[in-house]
Amino acid sequence: MEPDAKINALEAPFPLQSNGLPERWDAEQVAKALIKAFVTLDRLPRSRGPREPGGHWPRHQVEWADQLAQAELGEAERRDRAATLNRSELRPTSAEIAQMDAVIDWLRQLRLVDSGMALVTSLWAARTARGRSVKALCKEKKWAPHTFYRKRAKALSYLASWLNDRNILVF
Repeated sequence: MEPDAKINALEAPFPLQSNGLPERWDAEQVAKALIKAFVTLDRLPRSRGPREPGGHWPRHQVEWADQLAQAELGEAERRDRAATLNRSELRPTSAEIAQMDAVIDWLRQLRLVDSGMALVTSLWAARTARGRSVKALCKEKKWAPHTFYRKRAKALSYLASWLNDRNILVF
């Protein structure tokens, strides 16, 4: 086999399954699965306990001047206000919850190997899923960003090889 053909064969992406997903895990897909697991976790219903802040005041009376001011609003502003009033949360499906449980088990496996990598990876995934700053996380924990990203990359590649060794399908 020619050297160029060998290089091209090594650079080729993994073959795709029938559903369009690769057959093998890579670090990027592990990262996406971790982020998706934390997004799913945030969409689960809250446990019982004290009520969330807000919404405790009795309904107030709307005066005629308020109704006139609302009628004079522009169409875009009216749509924005209606969207905020009509919010609804979509609950995760059973398949999403099962995938979330599987992914959180990966973090448990990673903790058995190296608890520092598991901590860095779980905090990174949670911050990313919630749209918060990773730079601020490094500053809060007094971690060097270079070390943080190196540990995260090592953890993601370890998880990808661990999943591939156990022939776990990509989802």
